[in-house]
Amino acid sequence: MSGQTTFRRGDRALDWAGLVPSALLLLAFIRDYRHGGSFGWPLAGALVVLASLWQVYRGASRRRRGAGRAS
Repeated sequence: MSGQTTFRRGDRALDWAGLVPSALLLLAFIRDYRHGGSFGWPLAGALVVLASLWQVYRGASRRRRGAGRAS
C-alpha cells in the first residue's frame, strides 16, 4: 500500500514540477519581448503555462476519481 502512495505522490510532484520550466520560459519570453522581440513569444509562453496548469488539474481530478476504486 505504501508503494501506491509513493507513486501517487511522485505523480503529483511531476504534475506540479512542469510549472517550473513553463514559468521560466514565460519569463524568458517576456524578457525577449521587452527587448524588441515578437509579441508571439509571451503569448506562446502563456499558452505553455496554461497547458501545465491544465495538466495539474487533470491529474488532480484523475486521482480523485481513482481514489474510490483503489481500495
